[in-house]
Amino acid sequence: MTFVATNKAPGVYIDEIQVPGPIAGVGTSTAAFIGPARRGPINTPVFLTNWSQFVDAFGESDALGPFITSTPVFVTHAVRGFFDNGGTTCFFVRVATAAQASLTLDDRNATAQPTLVVTWKREGTRGNNATVLVQDASIATTTAERADGTLTAASTANTVTVSNADAAKFRPTDVVLLTGGAGNERASIQSISAGVITFANNLVNAYAANDTIRVADLQAGDTKVRLHDTTGIEPGSAIHIAQGGNAEDVVVKSVDRTNNFVALEAGLSQAFTMAAADANVDVNTLEFTIIIQPPGPAAAENLTNLSMDPRHSRYFAAVIDSPTANVSLADPPTSTPPPGNRPAVIAATNLAGGANDDIPSIGTNNYFAAIDALEKEDEVNILCIPDRTDQDVQAKMIAHCEKMQDRFAILDPVANATPASILAQRNLLNSTNGYAAIYYPRIIVNNPVAAGRIKIPPSGHLAGVYARTDNTRGVHKAPANESVLGALDLERKLSDDEQGPLNEASVNVIRNFPGRGILVWGARTIAPKDRTQWRYVNIRRLLLFIEESIQEGTQFAVFEPNNSGLWATLKRQVGDFLNRVWRDGALVGNTPADAYKVRIDAELNPPSVMALGQLIVEVTLFPATPAEFVVFRIIQQPGGPTIEE
Repeated sequence: MTFVATNKAPGVYIDEIQVPGPIAGVGTSTAAFIGPARRGPINTPVFLTNWSQFVDAFGESDALGPFITSTPVFVTHAVRGFFDNGGTTCFFVRVATAAQASLTLDDRNATAQPTLVVTWKREGTRGNNATVLVQDASIATTTAERADGTLTAASTANTVTVSNADAAKFRPTDVVLLTGGAGNERASIQSISAGVITFANNLVNAYAANDTIRVADLQAGDTKVRLHDTTGIEPGSAIHIAQGGNAEDVVVKSVDRTNNFVALEAGLSQAFTMAAADANVDVNTLEFTIIIQPPGPAAAENLTNLSMDPRHSRYFAAVIDSPTANVSLADPPTSTPPPGNRPAVIAATNLAGGANDDIPSIGTNNYFAAIDALEKEDEVNILCIPDRTDQDVQAKMIAHCEKMQDRFAILDPVANATPASILAQRNLLNSTNGYAAIYYPRIIVNNPVAAGRIKIPPSGHLAGVYARTDNTRGVHKAPANESVLGALDLERKLSDDEQGPLNEASVNVIRNFPGRGILVWGARTIAPKDRTQWRYVNIRRLLLFIEESIQEGTQFAVFEPNNSGLWATLKRQVGDFLNRVWRDGALVGNTPADAYKVRIDAELNPPSVMALGQLIVEVTLFPATPAEFVVFRIIQQPGGPTIEE
């Protein structure tokens, strides 16, 4: 970058050059779990780093005992299994039929618009018995300040002289009305000193002793008002200005407490007289109070003197800290400009719409909404929904991962599945580019709430296995031939002959090997057989890791000049990153040139492409596939019978 010497003195200058840093690898093992829970926010991804946080936020599995009837809930076991198997970070999204009671407060517009929503924090019908009351409130009441005096000498071009007592009544920037035999006019005071009032501009008329001066009437379009007292008035205050039958509401932009002026966001729409013989111009602030009455004998919550302006010290969102209800802006926000966006006064009104959770009634659309809620979470890498093994939800999981292109779905088997039924389940599912894998059978773990053991879907434990393998070996290592910690047995034990056809159909089997324990014994995605490049879980997840790391690490290049300098920088950055990936053992090749290629040249980027604002970079990779079948050919050397196995 050329040093700019314009208007600089000769000398030595330091010019720091900002160089793009190396591409950092993104995370690969943050799981997302979706399912029912005892409590907690609904359809809201909550970030967790340990099992205790999950219990605090959502309640553990034993809390579900009195909460459900005959419907088992598996997702809590999945979250526990994830952390027990080496997972460290996850999101949890609660699905529920429950709803929180709420009340929408309309604004004061002639055509009412929603402005605030009061929502009971705990879902359920109990919230329907809470009431909300809205009252008017006012922090400050004052008047527009009058001032008048008499000239003690003839005026000059831009000054008048009054007694010191009269001079003390006025302030710099006051707009005053001069009245006398020569006429009358408005003028703005520039300064006041020893009884001499100096104006910002020369006077049009001449004035003599005993002519009068007073604060001028407020006119339509004026954006400044001088008040008797500005205590309690601040930027963002809505104020009501009234005199006789004239009245209007305006918003304060700034406050000059030295001279008691308030500047307004917009000019006045009408005039107010400041003659001493007329009624005062009354000014009061416009706030509101919300009173929340919880059900039963609990004391009411008085949320007083609230404002709808974020600049105000009593802005509702900054000061309301209710233990029972949330108060938030309506969505979409009201289009009514302030101060008309204040909620209208209402008598005590019940909240409505609260509903208790009914886990057996949680439907497909509830799960779809929860999956969609994960779209805003960029950190998610693995998706698990152990409580739903139907085609609709599992297909939605796959579609979500394919859309986001940065996460992978672990699919659970149906309960009591036979080899035939798991094949039928698998044949209903497909991901052309291998964004999901299905595992079989279910695992058996200790029952955390009663004696004995229970059968649960394995996805949570497997997500932990993924995370553990990522952390110890790298995302390029297939999460297979790995122990499933916490699993005591399997719903069904399979032989080699039974597993063969399942593996060929890309059903990953969990096996119990005597002396070795329960191991993940499959590493295939559900990609079609002819899509061999996406056959293995570790290949799909490695490419997700590489793609997102490059995408996030090269954001600096957007809107940079598309020239050879940028090309060289990107080629070096991407090459350095892939070199680290190769050194970790993720790519095949004895040398970097054998393992990957980064191409960015004029052939890929002719003038026609560059004219469209595009820069094309071609990256070729040779990922290391897992050794799924290890074959030893044993040959006896000549000198005896030759045996080949």
